Amino acid sequence: MSNITVIWDSMLDKYIYWNTDRKNPESPMPLLNVEKEEYRLWWASNVANNIASLNWWVDLISIIWDDINWEKFRQLCEQHRINLIPILSDKSTITKMRFIDSQYQQQLLRVDYEQKMSIEDSAIQKIIQTLKKEKPKYIIISDYNKWIVNKYFIDNLKIFSEKNWIKVLVDTKPQNLDLFNWVYLIKPNFKEFCEMIWHKIENIDFDIAKFGKEFTKKYNTNLIVTRWSKWFSLITRDWNIFHIKPSEERKVFDVTWAGDTFIATITYALDNWYDLENAVRLANKASWIVVEKVGTVSITKEELWL
Repeated sequence: MSNITVIWDSMLDKYIYWNTDRKNPESPMPLLNVEKEEYRLWWASNVANNIASLNWWVDLISIIWDDINWEKFRQLCEQHRINLIPILSDKSTITKMRFIDSQYQQQLLRVDYEQKMSIEDSAIQKIIQTLKKEKPKYIIISDYNKWIVNKYFIDNLKIFSEKNWIKVLVDTKPQNLDLFNWVYLIKPNFKEFCEMIWHKIENIDFDIAKFGKEFTKKYNTNLIVTRWSKWFSLITRDWNIFHIKPSEERKVFDVTWAGDTFIATITYALDNWYDLENAVRLANKASWIVVEKVGTVSITKEELWL
């Protein structure tokens, strides 16, 4: 049984690698010759994948649509040892299709399949009942704002979590912030943090600390701000402040998915009896390993403890 459950928006990431060696007779656009296709997990499912890659049990509760991509999604979760608990709906599975030049590893085109939707009451009840059955110690909410966030669901989740002493860690968007003024931890990036506090501040330690203390007081939560090249600041509920820099210079290729690795590793560390400060330091190390890679990737236990 897993102590960690990940909830919210999941997506299938499809990579199509191509080359071109002749002209398109039908248009001035290049004629792409497909060499290979890859599927990867993204959003909440990528958070779950990072935890599973550390050889740790994890449950993933996500609304999935019963179509051709759902089967591929299910197979990937099974392959990565993620215990998928699907809530099936009648829309199409969110999928992003990227066309990548095989020679130069550059993206030519991205095609998105997605429909924004609201959560049905029946789906909310299924999620809450599933949580009652699984009884996790930690819940990660990976909110990419692709559902229309439902206050009824969040209120029910709050009651359940507080009653059962569950720590909830949230990666959310500014427009949904006020729903989460009760959780254990909130993790925005620097841009999102500025939007949350309604100030365009400088990305310096003093400003992060000043406004971070006000944030933790207002929302009664621990705060982590991811700061790109300056990386992470942690401001705890009792106003302990840590500005955590990378331990060594790294080559940064892709920061897109580092946030997923970060919140996954923090939760993994907390479940392994780390205190919050040292959990963040471990997550800092994990994220710096991931940004040296390209695309939707996860951390492994072997990489983390080299």
